[in-house]
Amino acid sequence: MKLKICFLLLLCPFFGGYAQDKNISGTAVSVPVPVGNGAAGEIKIGDRVTEVMIGGVSGLEGSGKDVVSLPLSTFKGKLLILDFWATWCSPCVAMIPKMEALQEEFKGRVQFLPVAYQSFKVVDDFYRKLRLQQGKQGLGPGKGFSLPMVTGDTVLVRLFPHQTLPHYVWIGGDGMVKAVTGGEAVSRENINALLLAGSLEVKVKRDEKMQYDTGKPLFFAGGDLGDGFFRSQLSGYVANVGRGIYKDVEVQSGAQVRRITGRNLTMPELFRLAYKKGKKETVLEDGLESELEPQVAGADFLDWLRQGRAYCYELMMDERSSGRAYAMMQNQLRGFFADYVVGLEKRKVKVLALVRTSGLDKILTAGGVPSVALDRFGCKLTSCSLAVFIDRVQVPFQGSPLPVVDQTGYSGMVDLELNANMTSVDEVNRALARYDLRFVEKLAEIEMLVIRKR
Repeated sequence: MKLKICFLLLLCPFFGGYAQDKNISGTAVSVPVPVGNGAAGEIKIGDRVTEVMIGGVSGLEGSGKDVVSLPLSTFKGKLLILDFWATWCSPCVAMIPKMEALQEEFKGRVQFLPVAYQSFKVVDDFYRKLRLQQGKQGLGPGKGFSLPMVTGDTVLVRLFPHQTLPHYVWIGGDGMVKAVTGGEAVSRENINALLLAGSLEVKVKRDEKMQYDTGKPLFFAGGDLGDGFFRSQLSGYVANVGRGIYKDVEVQSGAQVRRITGRNLTMPELFRLAYKKGKKETVLEDGLESELEPQVAGADFLDWLRQGRAYCYELMMDERSSGRAYAMMQNQLRGFFADYVVGLEKRKVKVLALVRTSGLDKILTAGGVPSVALDRFGCKLTSCSLAVFIDRVQVPFQGSPLPVVDQTGYSGMVDLELNANMTSVDEVNRALARYDLRFVEKLAEIEMLVIRKR
């Protein structure tokens, strides 16, 4: 049964920040470009792959750096594993060394073929930076990048449409599609099984077809408030809208209507959105961790969500009242999930704290238009607060179990430019040294989001 609850009330006042639509997934990430929605010509498991020409192929043995077009049948006779990926997809990048190792192990019998919608220039530049980064880490420059690749793809993505990355299509030496999986299925054992038996028993990755424009309200067509001051709705799982968060209630945009939208989130994720907390700043007591956030991933996680464990929430309100948005969301969620006690509590925990190492001010902005850019190779902030920096490093620092907090006490706008592997705290600290800043592990009393049974 689909759960649907509407709230219509009156309110007043206001707030400031930035708008975003953030895609969320188990171990996969949503593709932010149109990738085909099962149009004519889609090839499924059990189908024979039609002969097509694929362009943007580079890195083939003997072809040097030439980018060529060739028929897909070039790889016939081998197990061909198409790896749909993107440079911004962390789970995809994490698979690169694993695929390289498997390619070497099954050389002559298996061919991995990474496929990106991004241009050759973008992908080649990414690999160049990755090689340099590996060299700095003592792994040897250029080590581990021997796979050919397809860039600027528009052909294969239509034959094998998908909505989340990474996405793997297994094509047997006979030209038949044997499996469509996530990254968890790419293993020595499964490759051996397919080579020996000619078939593979694994969970099929089934992407829903995205039929939602993240720039528009989820529930309220037209995006207006009618005669009210706000509208809100809570529902169960909604198909074909993906998992994600949109919020613009903190933005000085002049828009008359602001909103917070959460799509297919777990109960803890909804409360984290409402209280502006991350997973590392959440405590699930009374055994709720295994109940509300089990250790499952990929297709298993999405199946778990569909079994009544995901919710969609949307709050739209007058711009003058948007400062009360989060408090409203908190109250409404606490009212609905009345079997739980949810709130902020001071807890002494180990954190990764940004601190100043001297009294010299080496970070004061020189002015300019506020901007921020961060990828795995570096970060550049212009005229931003350190709070923005802390917010952005949450993603590259997700491998650390510690909450990341700002304990500099610095309230001004700053300029920072870091050239470092942003997933490595040690490298980031080396880059921060010129600004007399450093991340340190320490005990600190911070506000944690605590969820327990009533």
